[in-house]
Amino acid sequence: MFDKEKVEKILEQAERLDPKFELFGVSEHRYKLKPPVDLAFVREMEENYHFRIPEDYVQFITEVGDGGAGPGYGLSSFGFYRSKAKSLREEKWRETYLYGLGKELYLLPMEPEDVEDFCVFEEDYEKNPEKYFMAISETYNSANDMSYGFFTLGTYGCGKDFGLVITGERYGQVFSVTPEGGYELLADSFQGFYQKWLDYISDAEQFQKELDMWRGVKNR
Repeated sequence: MFDKEKVEKILEQAERLDPKFELFGVSEHRYKLKPPVDLAFVREMEENYHFRIPEDYVQFITEVGDGGAGPGYGLSSFGFYRSKAKSLREEKWRETYLYGLGKELYLLPMEPEDVEDFCVFEEDYEKNPEKYFMAISETYNSANDMSYGFFTLGTYGCGKDFGLVITGERYGQVFSVTPEGGYELLADSFQGFYQKWLDYISDAEQFQKELDMWRGVKNR
């Protein structure tokens, strides 16, 4: 379980080290979390659309923060689905996506001959082939450019997102996914996934090295 005060202290320390928000993706969230969302709303969404969100993520968005500071460009807000759709097209997209969350996601181990098709770096695959998967076509919802049973938490940019599996045998695990449907296991739970990021930004020495690297990239 996450402690709101401890999380905020880590974020405040990171902001002191990076006051100009130069680290990749940080300018989007500026080390700030959005206000928590109501638990009643979360349960209402689960009931209406027939899915169940892992409790560690529920605890985070209802007690710590509903989106904002996080890996990549930060965490998306679950409360977004409470806002009114801007168009009929967006409304239909939301409905299709939300109903798709309750359908089971089936993942198959990725084989060496599949790596290129799913835009995975061969050297990364060779280091940890057991971390890579591909969605079975029947569960891949091309109309939404996403898979069933996969709740998107955020994005790393360039079409590569990360999210929670909320159905099937891999329930609760966090994966990154390419637009082609290639999945990489990042953590066995949201707790583990987010804590890994907090540990990364709370290591002042390593954080400073990473920040210096990004400053060098910007100044080229």
